[in-house]
Amino acid sequence: MERKTTTYERILYHMGNTSLVYFAFRIKIKGTISKDKLEEALLKVQQKHPLAGVRVIMAGDKKQFITTENVPRIPLSEFNGDEIDWKTVVKDELCNPFDIFKGPMIRVFLINRENISDIVVIFHHAICDGLSAVVFLNDLFLFLSNPLHKLNAFTEAFTLTELIKQDILDIIKTRGLPGWMKKGNKPELKPVKKEPIRKPDFAIHDWFFTEDDTKKIILFSKKNNVTVHSILSAAFLKSFAQEFGPEEGYKRVLQSPISFRPFLVEEAKNYFGLFNGLIEVGIDCSPEKTITEIAMEIYTKFKEQLDNYDPLPGYYHFNEHFLEGIEDPELFFSNRPDQPMNYDFSLSNLGRIQIQKKYGQYEIEKIYGPIFSAIRGEKVISVNTHQGRMFFTCIYDKNCFDTRIGRTLIRRALDKIKDIK
Repeated sequence: MERKTTTYERILYHMGNTSLVYFAFRIKIKGTISKDKLEEALLKVQQKHPLAGVRVIMAGDKKQFITTENVPRIPLSEFNGDEIDWKTVVKDELCNPFDIFKGPMIRVFLINRENISDIVVIFHHAICDGLSAVVFLNDLFLFLSNPLHKLNAFTEAFTLTELIKQDILDIIKTRGLPGWMKKGNKPELKPVKKEPIRKPDFAIHDWFFTEDDTKKIILFSKKNNVTVHSILSAAFLKSFAQEFGPEEGYKRVLQSPISFRPFLVEEAKNYFGLFNGLIEVGIDCSPEKTITEIAMEIYTKFKEQLDNYDPLPGYYHFNEHFLEGIEDPELFFSNRPDQPMNYDFSLSNLGRIQIQKKYGQYEIEKIYGPIFSAIRGEKVISVNTHQGRMFFTCIYDKNCFDTRIGRTLIRRALDKIKDIK
């Protein structure tokens, strides 16, 4: 397989070469996993999903391609669980750049201890999003538990723009270019000195909700006609407002990755790729505002955008038109001004993920992810719901604030969630 990269992929490859654009999953499994068997399963997943085994090619005319030709197998390293823990692996590997011209864009780590195994997977964000990572993990465990499981390999690495449902695509095309593209985006191009990638000192917090607590949140959201995502976002925004509002103001900003899969053809749910976007909303979190009121405002603002298919049109036109007339995209990307990090945190909620409780002899006990490489002052909270329980991580550079503040922000939010009735 060989194809041209999309603008979305290309800018993420560029960003990954100048900073850190990666994310991780950690899976805790009951049972000891053989490295040899895991290697065999990884090879089959790589054979099934083209993007799981690609490298970048730069042509002489500055065109960029990805190919599966001459790409090594997904590397697997094994550790003794008595000597290292999963958080150490995640912190180190989120700071370890990928060689995009060699590939692949995935690294896997097996941490074994008595009757318990941890699998840590690091993904380059240019090849996939969090939900696609779940597709990868599900296939990995299917092949691990049953080596004879049918492969059904895909021959193409599908892109976002070619999978949009036709009726939605027709609407997008009638709207024309978004305003931010009409204003022009051509800075003066100057040579840029390549700087070494700064390696953050990450703090990672993890926790989970019991089945009863998870059900309580679901029931509360249904009762109040909002989403679980809105309730969780409201609790954390309220906590950030309590900490920083007195000095900075009580209008706080939330960012959330959102899946474009509802706008794509049905079979896209089975594909491994990059099919998400970002939404930001500003919310009044004054002291008198309740969690329910804040959640309703979040829900309403998200719904308004998604009902309008936003922000999909921006991503479509970005891929189709952003590099028109640009002879050297990497130089162009390097000369663009840095975008300020103007939101309190990003909440990445995968919802109920399609991972089984058991795959043959292997029982999935916990799943944490996606855990993103939080840079430029980002604070990223991730949640997925597996077998009726919510699993959370919070990651940030310790330069943002002391871990004591991080723990306080989380504790306050959790107290607010526990108080809902």
